[in-house]
Amino acid sequence: MRLLVVKFAKLRGALATTAAFRSLRERHPGIAITYVTRPGAEPALAGCPAVVEVVACGPEEGAWPLLAHLRRQRFDAAIALGAHPLARRLVALSKAGRRVCAGRAPVWWRPFFHQEIYGLPVDPHEAACDHAVCAQAFGFQAETPGMWFSAAGMEEHGLLVEPGRFAVIHPGCSHPDRLLALEKWAAVARELLATRAVERIIVSAGPADEERLLAEALCGLVGPAATATGGRLSFAQLARLLKDARLFLGVDSAVLQLAAAVGTPVVGVFGPSDYARARPWGTLHRVVRIDTTAFEGEARADYRARMERAFERITPLQVARAADELLRISA
Repeated sequence: MRLLVVKFAKLRGALATTAAFRSLRERHPGIAITYVTRPGAEPALAGCPAVVEVVACGPEEGAWPLLAHLRRQRFDAAIALGAHPLARRLVALSKAGRRVCAGRAPVWWRPFFHQEIYGLPVDPHEAACDHAVCAQAFGFQAETPGMWFSAAGMEEHGLLVEPGRFAVIHPGCSHPDRLLALEKWAAVARELLATRAVERIIVSAGPADEERLLAEALCGLVGPAATATGGRLSFAQLARLLKDARLFLGVDSAVLQLAAAVGTPVVGVFGPSDYARARPWGTLHRVVRIDTTAFEGEARADYRARMERAFERITPLQVARAADELLRISA
C-alpha cells in the first residue's frame, strides 16, 4: 500500500507520527509512506523504515509543483494530519484512492474527502492523537505504541563513552521560558556522579549558538566528568548516543521525544508548556513539572508572571529524586 501523510510539523511533531506508522506497518508489512512536512523536520523520519520519501515544503511556498509530484504517485490513500489548510488542500487534490482529513474540513473541501475524523476520545498526547486518526481511517484497534526510531537509522556518534555508564543532559530549548537554570542542572549532575549512578555526564546541544554556549557553561559548572557535544551531532548520531545512555534528563524539546523513541529512561522537566501533549511517551519516565492551571478570572499577564515564578521553584532535589527513582526502577 502506498500512503501519503501530510503534516506540517517540527521535529517533535514528526517524531510523534511514527507511533502510528509502527501500527500501520504491523498490519500492512509492505506499506510505503511518503511524508510531507516542514523543512527541518526530515531527520525525525530517518529512523522509520515505513517512510520511503520525505518531502519538505514550507507552508508559505508555492504548492503546485509539489502537488503535481504527489499526483503522479497514485497513492492508495492520503491523510492530512493537523489543521493546516495546505495539508488539507494537498490531500484533497492528491487524487489518492482514499482521502482522509483529521478534523473538520472547510465546507468547500468536504466533497474531496472520503472521511473526516474528529471528536475521538483519546489521550491528548500528539502521538496518541495521530495514532487514533490512522486507526479510525484504516479500521483497526490497538494501543498506541512507542514512537519509532530504529537502530538502522542511527549513526555512530564518535564519543568515547561506555554504553550504560553515562547520562545525557540536554539543557537547551528553542523556547526561553522552558529553560531550567544551569546551576540546578549542575547540582543534579554532581549528585548523579557523587552517588555513582553514572560515571560520565554528556551535555548535548543543538547547532544554535545559544544551546552550544549553555552546554559549555554547564560542563564548566559540573567539572571534568562532563563533556559537551558542541552541537556537532546529527539527529541520527544523537539517537545512537541516547540509545547508549543509562538516563536522559531534559526540558520539553524534540530531543526528549527522541530519547523516548529509542527507549531510554527519561526525566522530563516541564514548565509552562503543554505537558499533556508533549510528555515522554512509550518509555520509562518520571516528570517534574509545575501546575499550569489558570485561576478563575486570572488575567493573562498575571498568569504568565506566575508561571515564570513557579518554574523557578523547581529544585535540583526534585529532579535528582526523580532520576534516582527512575534508575532504581530501570535497573
